[in-house]
Formats: sequence, C-alpha cells, structure tokens
Amino acid sequence: MSMRNEKDALHLDVLSAIPGRIRVLFEMPVPNEALLARIPGVLESRYNPRIRTLTCRYDSGVISEEQLIIRIGAIYVSQAKTSLLHVKRCEEEGFSMAPSGYLALGCIALDGAMSLTASPLQAFTRWLSAGTTLAAVVEHGYQELHVRGSFDPEVMSMFYLVNSLGKPNGTRASMLAWILTFGRHLIPRGPREQAYLVSLVGQRVTLTPMRSGESQATFAGHMLRRSVEMIARKG
Repeated sequence: MSMRNEKDALHLDVLSAIPGRIRVLFEMPVPNEALLARIPGVLESRYNPRIRTLTCRYDSGVISEEQLIIRIGAIYVSQAKTSLLHVKRCEEEGFSMAPSGYLALGCIALDGAMSLTASPLQAFTRWLSAGTTLAAVVEHGYQELHVRGSFDPEVMSMFYLVNSLGKPNGTRASMLAWILTFGRHLIPRGPREQAYLVSLVGQRVTLTPMRSGESQATFAGHMLRRSVEMIARKG
C-alpha cells in the first residue's frame, strides 16, 4: 500500500538536498513560517506561500540534513495538528549521465570488437577506451563532489584503470571501471519514503519512525508491548 493512501496523513516532500541547502514542499500551508527560520543551524530560510515550498541554507556542522528534515517536519505537524507524517525523498529520482560516459562506453565496445577480430588497431583502441573511461570517471567524481560534497567509493576504480594502462587486460579494466562508476546509477530507484507517528505533549512534538507497510494500529501495539516489557523488567 502506498504511503500516499494512508488516511489522515500529512505529507512533506524533499525536492532537493545537497550539503548546506535543502528545498521541501509542504502539502498544506505553513501558518507561521518564522518558526522554521529559528531552527539552530539554519542560516537563511525562504518560504513561498503560493507554491508552499521552503528553501533553507544551513550549517552542516551544526545540524545534519536528516536532523533538519526532522525539525522542519516537527514544526510542520505542530501547526497542522496531525497524527502521522510522511516524508518523501524525491531528490534521488533519475540519473543523467554526462556525454563522456556514453563516449567511453562506445570506445570500450569498439575496443572489444577490435580484440575479438584480432585487429592491428586494437593497440590504439585499447588506449582510446582507457583514456575516455578515465576522463569519464574523473568527470563523474568531480560532479558528485561539486553537488554533494563527496563522491562514491566506486570512483576509486580509476586507480585500477591507470595501473592497467598498456597491459593485456586493458579492455577488461576499462569495462570494469565503467560498470563500477555508472552501473548502479542506471538502475531505476524510487524515492525513499518514511512514515513518522506524531506525538504532541504540550508544546513538545516527537516524531517516531515507523517501519514500511506498518499501520498506525500495529505500530501502537508494538510500542505498548515494549512499554509493558520495560515496566516489567524494572519491576
């Protein structure tokens, strides 16, 4: 069952998130957006009431991305008075590979064909495939570093590729480096979703994460059983 079908749930969509900056979409208007700007670590906050989006610049040394999302969600539900919040991470949908990645793949395919036919050109195509693959991996790593502030460990495959230059296994090294760098990005991934049970005690709001597919009644039963077990152990 989709989280969007959960009765009486309030939804919060994370449209984009990079280190130091986040943009979210609220399902309902936020009556008092000034509270969002007072979150510790938030440097700048801009709320657009017409489209119900909030853009925040924050100090990642003071508050993490996940902590900021939780704090925004807590303020949101405290004003909307709901018992369930769904957070949907939309910023991870899709992947756009740079032209250098496609060029490298084409050169690897050409090199493989030259190797199968024992063409005298394979010495040239081997260097060509290795060079274009290395350039594509470096470019991909730079893009991730610029956007996210870090790059995936797969980018380190370029050292294996450099070590294989001029060796008989050059074609295999180029293909392996390409697959490690770009392969997982080509697998479609849906956005992450997390449901939180909302507890309001006075002015204090607590968001407790629920497991995927778990209903409010089931979750409440688990929490009650855990509470009884804790009381019994203390007794």
